[in-house]
Order: sequence, then structure tokens, then C-alpha cells
Amino acid sequence: MNESTLDAIDLEIRWRRLIAILAEAALTVVRTSFSKIVSEGGDFGCLLYDRSGRMVAQDAGVSSKLGVAPRVVVRALEKWGDGLIRPGDVYVTNDPWLCAGHLYDVSVVKPLFDDGSLIGFCECLAHLPDIGGSLSNDTREVYEEGIFVPVTRLMSRGKDVQEVWDLIRSNVRIPDQIEGDIRALVAALGLTERRIAAFNSEYRDCSFQELADQIISCSARAVGKSIRERIPDGVYSGSVEIDGFETGTPPVIRVSITVDDGSITADFLGTDLQSEKSINCTEVYTYAWTLYAFRCLVSGSVPYNHGLMLPIKLAAPIGSLLNARHPAPVRMKSSAGNFVPYAIFDALAVAMPRYIMAESGGKCTLRCFTESREGKPIAETFQVMGGFGARALKDGVSCMAFPASGAETPVELVEHVLPVTILSKRLVKDSGGAGRFRGGLGQRLAIRAASDQPLRILVQNMRTRRAPAGYRGGEPGTAGSNRLNGDLIPGKATVTLVKGDVLEVQVAGGGGMDAPRERSPESITEDISSGFISSSAAEGEYGSAAPPARSR
Repeated sequence: MNESTLDAIDLEIRWRRLIAILAEAALTVVRTSFSKIVSEGGDFGCLLYDRSGRMVAQDAGVSSKLGVAPRVVVRALEKWGDGLIRPGDVYVTNDPWLCAGHLYDVSVVKPLFDDGSLIGFCECLAHLPDIGGSLSNDTREVYEEGIFVPVTRLMSRGKDVQEVWDLIRSNVRIPDQIEGDIRALVAALGLTERRIAAFNSEYRDCSFQELADQIISCSARAVGKSIRERIPDGVYSGSVEIDGFETGTPPVIRVSITVDDGSITADFLGTDLQSEKSINCTEVYTYAWTLYAFRCLVSGSVPYNHGLMLPIKLAAPIGSLLNARHPAPVRMKSSAGNFVPYAIFDALAVAMPRYIMAESGGKCTLRCFTESREGKPIAETFQVMGGFGARALKDGVSCMAFPASGAETPVELVEHVLPVTILSKRLVKDSGGAGRFRGGLGQRLAIRAASDQPLRILVQNMRTRRAPAGYRGGEPGTAGSNRLNGDLIPGKATVTLVKGDVLEVQVAGGGGMDAPRERSPESITEDISSGFISSSAAEGEYGSAAPPARSR
């Protein structure tokens, strides 16, 4: 197609309509899914592809879903080809080397047809609370971590492939809940299929493939232009140390970024070797975070699609922490993958000072497993967010994770679905790194087991060894911690609570930006009044005397 076929206004209208279709599909997932990590945590994504498997659009879902799913569609095309892909088919997989990095993320894909011809695919990808496997963070192979489903037909011509459903149900602890979540994703695919059919019927002057080509090429040009404007050509190096585990040397992610006339290559040569424990990333997951980091820096206004990927290349040595060989354990992938943007930011901090943010507190993931009084298995996952790092011109936001997005599950729902009592949930004063712009505060959550049935929790707190760094003279935030009945336990731990036991997790605060003594007195006074910083911190870190007490 000649790119003048659609003018800028028509292109924008149709592009936004595709995104709106996916937003409606996402609402279907929220309304019909069973698990709180999906319906409340928003840990899923809805995506649209052309007939060759290039992403055309995505909803505003979880950031780690960017750039990962095209591998699934391409594998389906490789496996079946156009001739064996039929209307009504649905494919499923949770292959970490194709999908989103660990077995909990399940993808379902449906082909789209127009007048009998394959025109594209739609996909829904979600984090499910259980996929079978060991109830431990100490897995040593992916085989221990749950059922591994290759790209497989889940439905054929609109009918269930019952053997596949039975296989999945037989390998998870809560089959009704997991099947309900997957069927919610399938329902969203059906809605997308109907909306795209109506879209194509309305717009006959331009085929879906021609529209996809124009969206992708337009996006690639915009990203290339932004790279030229924002990053001088050159080679930039950076690194970040991650928590790893309580024993041993903390692993390091290293990156060399080459910028050349609107294109970028991020080479992670020098990153530590893959771990015996489950903090490893697959290459597809590393690519997701690499793309996301550069999207934040150079293309924040361009909606997700394949065009964002064209100017940005990745090289990660196979067998490294960021490109682990099968069958490496990958359950806690985010404990390494979420640090990829910080290595990139470290490399570009001098070249792009206006666009870099300080390190954030991340999140603590709690995977919970127990039984009801009637002996029915219960599995739920929820997340506790740390503080956002300070920006170049703004304070960080409290209790908002970066780079991973998603939402917290309300405590009322946690108490409803799990036999626990939430004793407290509060901001941690002074946990945000001091600076001209302060880091967002972390939080502390205390949970008490309230059932005679043991409650097993896989705790994954990401910043307990190393506090989030400040930038340009800003101070680091406060590191997180985990306590069981008052005693410190490792950041990544598997605990079993019996009735009355109390688990307390504190998630780190974000780092600060610029020297603390540059912060305005008005901001310091407001922080003290709001309970964000203490009077002693105001004097010790900011060099500012506390304001007089207000009369009542």
C-alpha cells in the first residue's frame, strides 16, 4: 500500500479504534476472570497481530507483556501454517521461552479471518495463580515449577479439545479456578474477533494488512526520529547489582548500548551467568524489559506495536542470567528482569539526564496456597508495591511499582479470599530517598494467619539486600525486609503460617533525585506535615529545621 492511502487523521482514528477494541477485551477479562491477580491486579494483556505475527496494537496492560507475545503467534504459524489454521481455533501455551518468562503466564491466541482469508491474530496473556509444580522458591529446573504446555490447540473449529483441558486441569491445584481464568481469556478473544469483523466491514477502502503496515512503519519512523533527537550517537555502558539471595555475591547485569543514526543495540555481554535458582530470565522476557525501558526514554507517546521494536535490537549471551538455557528455573524471573531498565538508565544517565528516573522500590509478590475448612484448595497471588523513584522534575509516587505495573489487591478482598487478617498496611516514614525530588515511600504490610489450615506463602521481595539508588546526588531509598513473628527472614523465602503467625513484609522506598539540600523548604514542611519524613530526617538529611508545631 502507498502510505498516502490514509491521511494522518484517518490513520489516528482507526488506530485508536483498534486500541479501544482491545481495551473492551481487557474489560471482559476483568469482569469474568476468577483470580484476583488478574481481575484486581491487572496482570494480563490483550494484543492484536497481522497475518505474519507482527503486533499491531495492545491494550494498556502490564508492561512486561510488551514485546513478548509475537513469539507465540510466530510459533503457531511455524507449526501449522496458513493451511491448517482455521476459523474457531484457539491455541494455548505457557512456554517461558516463547511467552512471558515463567509458567504462570498463560497465552491464548485466536486467528482472525475476513471472507475466509486469514488476516491476523488476537491474543490474551495472563498471570494465573497456580500452574502446579513445587510449592517452593527453591526450584532448580523448570520441570519442578509446574505444567509446561507447548503451543497446542485448545479449541478446534470452536469446539473444546477436551484432552488438553483435562491435561491442564489434572496438573493444577484449583482446576475450576484456572479453567475459569482461561475461559475468561477465550471470551475476550471472541469479543475481539467480533469487533474486528465489524471494523473490517466498515472500512473496506483499506485492508487490515494495509492498516497494519502503515501503523508499524509510522511507529518505526517516530521511534527512529526520537532516538536521533534525544540520544547522541555513541556507545554507552552501564550496570546494576541485583539482590540475588542472602548468601553469595549479588549478581550483576551489565549492558553496552550502541546508538547509531536512529537505531539502538543493547548488548548484555558481561552479565553474570544463569543462576542455579529461579531468578533467571528467558531472552523473550529480557527483550520485553529492554523495549519497555527505551519506550520510556524515547517513545512514550507511541502506542505499543511492532514498529517500536524495529529500531531496537537485543543481544544477550545464551547461558547468562538474561538468556537462560532450558531447563533453567525461571519462577522468580522478575527478580532479575525488573532490573534491566536500571542498567539501561545507568548507561544513559549522562546522555539523557532529563529522562532518567531514580531506582524504584519494586514490589513484593506473595503466592499463597492453603485449604478451606471443607478441604477445598485455595491459591491466590497478590502484590505489595514499593515506592516509585524520583523523576528529573518530580517526586516519586508512594506505593507504585516500576518497571512492573499492575495494581494492588484491596485488603478487604485479600481477607475475603484467604483465611488471614490484615493487621496493618501503612506507609513507611523516611523510606523515600532524600533529594531535591524525594523518592516515593515504601509500605509495610502485616498479615496474621486466621485458620487452622496451614497457609504456605512463597515470598518474593525484591529489594532487601540493596536499597534503590538515588541519582545525581540523591540519596537511596530504604531497603525492604521480611519478618516472621518478629524474626528477620530472607527476601525470597518459603514460609508456612499456622494460626496466629504473623508475616510482615516491608517494600523498599524509591531513590531520590539531586542533592537533598536543594529541596525547597516548603516541600520539606509539607512532607513533615503529611507524615512522609520525620523532623530528624529533615534536619539530618535535608539540613532544614522542623517547622513549629501547629496550634490547635
